[in-house]
Amino acid sequence: MTWQPPPRPAWVQDQIAVGARVGPTTLHPLEASELIATAQQAAGTEDFGGDEWNEGFARLCDALVREADLHAVGAALVRSELLRTLINRLQIVAAGPPVESPPITEPWFVCGTARSGTSILHELLALDPANRTPTTWEVSYSCPPQGGDRSIDRARAITADHEVRHWERICPEYLTMHENGGDLPTECIFVTAHTFMSEHWSGVHDVPTYNRWLQRTDLRPAYRWHRRHLAHLQHHTPPSGRWVLKAPSHLSALAPLFDVYPDAWVIQTHRDPVRTVPSTISLMATLRWMRSDRVDVHRLTTTMAKGVAQLFDWVRQQRSDGSLPNDRFVDVRYTDLVRDPVATVGAIYDSVGATLTHEHATAIVEYLAVKPQSKHGSHRYSLVDFGLDADDLRTRYGAYCTTYEIEAEA
Repeated sequence: MTWQPPPRPAWVQDQIAVGARVGPTTLHPLEASELIATAQQAAGTEDFGGDEWNEGFARLCDALVREADLHAVGAALVRSELLRTLINRLQIVAAGPPVESPPITEPWFVCGTARSGTSILHELLALDPANRTPTTWEVSYSCPPQGGDRSIDRARAITADHEVRHWERICPEYLTMHENGGDLPTECIFVTAHTFMSEHWSGVHDVPTYNRWLQRTDLRPAYRWHRRHLAHLQHHTPPSGRWVLKAPSHLSALAPLFDVYPDAWVIQTHRDPVRTVPSTISLMATLRWMRSDRVDVHRLTTTMAKGVAQLFDWVRQQRSDGSLPNDRFVDVRYTDLVRDPVATVGAIYDSVGATLTHEHATAIVEYLAVKPQSKHGSHRYSLVDFGLDADDLRTRYGAYCTTYEIEAEA
């Protein structure tokens, strides 16, 4: 493997050097009970609305200290995220029981492997006024001030924007891979992060014990919180509309998803693994490099080359044998989305019995005109970087590629 981590700005190197002398988690403590007490004091309430989150939180904090090998910038970043998430949960619970008015019916969930077009498809679907996508700022700061003063919404959005764009300040090359923004649609992993049963935490940190626990844990409580969180947003931050959600990680949790949302539509994106696998490894390695000097690229490569192929085969089998409701899936090929985005979105609408309006179609064209694929530069990666072979990948993913008629891109 020849992957080289992207360069760091001088200020990041300086912060890491200072933290190394003191101790990153001494400088930015990650002890579970202290974080909980600090969040409760900041929120002015102690009620987290149940205790299903406790075990995951304790396991995560332990793994962050023992396994993640955080540098000072990484420790500061995750401490801030943990506290914000705890405080936001406390405030949501304090706001009162969720109200589904109107009820949440037939939500759309965009999922598929990372780098298969899920983000841009989510953004294009968000252009429809009939759709409601959760934005970064409202998921991170979900409670308006008492009295319902909506003027603060802009301030919450600006705060969230500063936070998520800090990632690209830590690692400028990250912007070539993915764009964050306070006003952009966000992934469901940041909703379920409030239960500490979320691939957000295991994706950006090397925490194998937490990840193993997550893989064998019943995720229905995470999806029940997900529904509660959406109901809260729907009640406290109008407007309402058809919920359109997104996260690649839904693929590994489709049974609990349908248990909580039995009328959901799953829009599954598909792309050539020769493109998605190395691109995803590069992205995940970069995310971990933001927080640690040690990145286990070999483990990431094994997970993507073997583990995700097995997941795809499992989902395909579950759809085929009726374990999952195949008639609630809509399949979207990345090459079709790139070739004709309006027609591809229109086909999605046809599949779920909705109508693509002329206004939405026009908005798609205009949006893509100002957001070309390499707007922030090209994401540089290669199979060689990770010791991968194109023929081997296509063999591993062979049944998946055949079933969904996935075109080879390279």
